[in-house]
Parts: sequence; C-alpha cells; structure tokens
Amino acid sequence: MEVKQFEIYSDKNVLKGKHYGANVATKKDKIILMCHGFAGTQDLFLPKYAEKFSLAGFDVITFDYNGFGESEGEIEIVPENQMRDISNVALYLRKNEEFRDKRLYLWGTSLGGLYVLKLASILENISGVYAQITFSNGLRNNTSLLNFEEKEKYLNQLENIKYKEVVENKKLLLPLKKLLSDSQSKIFLEKYKEEFFTLLSTRLSLSTVRDINQLSIDLHLEKIQVPVLLLKANNDIVNLPQEMDFIYKSLKCDKKLLEYDCGHYDVYEDEVFLLSITEQIKWFSK
Repeated sequence: MEVKQFEIYSDKNVLKGKHYGANVATKKDKIILMCHGFAGTQDLFLPKYAEKFSLAGFDVITFDYNGFGESEGEIEIVPENQMRDISNVALYLRKNEEFRDKRLYLWGTSLGGLYVLKLASILENISGVYAQITFSNGLRNNTSLLNFEEKEKYLNQLENIKYKEVVENKKLLLPLKKLLSDSQSKIFLEKYKEEFFTLLSTRLSLSTVRDINQLSIDLHLEKIQVPVLLLKANNDIVNLPQEMDFIYKSLKCDKKLLEYDCGHYDVYEDEVFLLSITEQIKWFSK
C-alpha cells in the first residue's frame, strides 16, 4: 500500500492530507473521503480504517481540519469552517485528474458524521455516505438527560461565557479532558495520553460547546438522496443512541443501520472494529 501526502488551501491555510492508494488487485474506482470527529486528527484511528479500505480496493483520503494535526490555522472548532474544509477536499478530488473519474463516498465519525450527512444533502456528485456514533441535533443530544433546572443552568453558563468573549475579547480555554468529561471520554483520554500527547494537550474555547449546541441537521436528513450506512453504539453516552435512531428514521433514502452493544470509543477497537469494517467494506463495494 502506497501512502502519498497532498496539500490544498482552505480558508487561505495549507490543509494537509494523505492518499492511501487502492490495492491494484482489487481496485474499484471508488474514493472514500474520511472525516474525523471532535478535536481529532487524521492519525488518530483513521489509518487502521484506511488500510483496510485500501486493501479492499478503495482509494482513501484522510486530512486534518484547519488548525489541527499538520494543517495550518488556529486551533479552533468552528463547524461551518470544518465543513468547508471537507467541501474543499471534495472539490479537489472531483477536479484532480487522478481522482475525478472515480465515485466519491463520504465517511464521518462522531462530529464528522454530522458533517458528512449535512454535506450529502447539499453537495453534488456524492455517491454515498457512512456516518457512525454521531448526532442530528446538538442541543437535544447534550441536554436530553438533564432536567429543566439543570438545562437552564447549563445554557446560562454557556451564554455568560460567550458574553465575556463578546465584551472582553477573551476566550476561556480548557484542555480536552475538561471539555470531554463523561466517563467514556475520560477512559479514552487516559488510554491515549502518551501516544497523542500533543493532541490531548489541546486547549479549546468553552464556547465551542455552545456552537455545537446550535448544530442541527434535522431538516437536512430527508433531503439526502444517496445511500446511507449508519453505525450506532447502543451504550454510547457521548452521542446518544437515540440520536442515531432519529437520523435513521428521518432518512428517506436507501439506508441501513448497524448496531453494536458498546460505548462511544469501542467502535474504533477490537471486535467491534473488525465486525463493522467488514460490513462497511461490503456496503461500499456494492
């Protein structure tokens, strides 16, 4: 398997990515564009998927959003900007001589799953979408387990933080372990703290949570016309499995839902990874 580096520009910054070449013996003239999730990089989890897809005959593209990994820019999660990064990579693939005659599929995990679903309702020349452990409505996902008073307190805190940014031009920056404070995320961060030290020491504005709360693709889902494969982790406490159910029920296109009794991060490892990657390869091969 040959892995080539490539660069494009997105929002005037150099965005860096990798092309995992398709196995010549099983080549399918299809490209899978992989989009990682919240604060991730293309070297976290994605290579193991890319290698399996490449071996099965797919060209695979991974990349780092602006400000993350090897790409230039400010370390900041602005959903609209990150979706624009994906759109720019997709444009590059549609126009580049090496890729333009191949069918393009979007692949997204966690927050990246929401991104690719929304883009599938907007972009042309997309042949299919895979989205796992994601959500459709940020506010619903992040507050559905709170009672009325807890929800009001939570929203008021985020509003006050944003207000301080507006009047004082100061951002409250917190490390990932503060932003991802649920029990499943704590285990994940502890497990990979040495391997991805730079990533896990990243500090992000707490107002990022407010921006994600404002994300919703509820009205975009029924507009998707290409086939969609979804994966739900039944014990996910980061992005609730109810959100995956909502997405599946709202889609009017050809669709399929994979379910596994595991937590959010378990989908990337061991048995669940092996089971799901097998299903993904079958689906993309159709």
